[in-house]
Amino acid sequence: MQIISVIATLILCYLLIMNYQDTAGITILSSNFAQLFRITPFTATLNMALYTLLIFILGEISAVFFFIPLYKSLKEKFNAYKRELEKGSISNTSAEAKIQVLENKITVLEKALDDALKNN
Repeated sequence: MQIISVIATLILCYLLIMNYQDTAGITILSSNFAQLFRITPFTATLNMALYTLLIFILGEISAVFFFIPLYKSLKEKFNAYKRELEKGSISNTSAEAKIQVLENKITVLEKALDDALKNN
């Protein structure tokens, strides 16, 4: 996943360097809409490198805002699953401890029975 980020950054740097001298015009308000609202049309002229950088940053921000809810949801599910595993391991440890106690009692009873049989 990191290699994709590195490649995207290198492509962005290449595009910025190659388009540094070029300009791009962006129409904010076209003449048709301007006549409809009786205001003056508005266009912006940007350096193409700045335009490319702006589009890249806006894309990154939108991707972050798109994936934050998904990340939080998956994190909550992961934490719930982790708690369930911890509960299971605690109950397994408790069961193993009970089994060990019973085995010790059986060993003591067997020894007591052998001692009682030897004395008779």
